[in-house]
This record gives sequence, structure tokens and C-alpha cells, in this order.
Amino acid sequence: MLDSEYLKKIRLEKGYTQESLARILNITLKSYQNIEYNKSCPNAKTLLELCKILNIDPFKLYKL
Repeated sequence: MLDSEYLKKIRLEKGYTQESLARILNITLKSYQNIEYNKSCPNAKTLLELCKILNIDPFKLYKL
């Protein structure tokens, strides 16, 4: 399961809004919100792009 608290923390530390990340990822704001609120999982491409933008390891986004 995605660690939504960690994702939000990193997003805010890097100065991004949900809307700005959604625009960069070329997804809707609602799609991004669903990812951040654990209502849906990002596809592999979106996940890798998100991690690249935020400069984080994809494995850190998941509670294992």
C-alpha cells in the first residue's frame, strides 16, 4: 500500500501542489488526489515519473 503521508510530506517539502504535480504528470487533479489518498494506485509509468520529479526511491513510497 502506498504511504500517502510520506508522499504528501515530500510533495510539500519540494514545493509542489497536487494540481502542479498532476499537470506535470499529465493526469487529472482527481487522478492525482486518488493516488495521494490511496483510492487508486498509479500505473508504473506515472509512479516512475512521480519518483523522478520528487527525487525519491519508488520503494520508499510503499509500506512493506
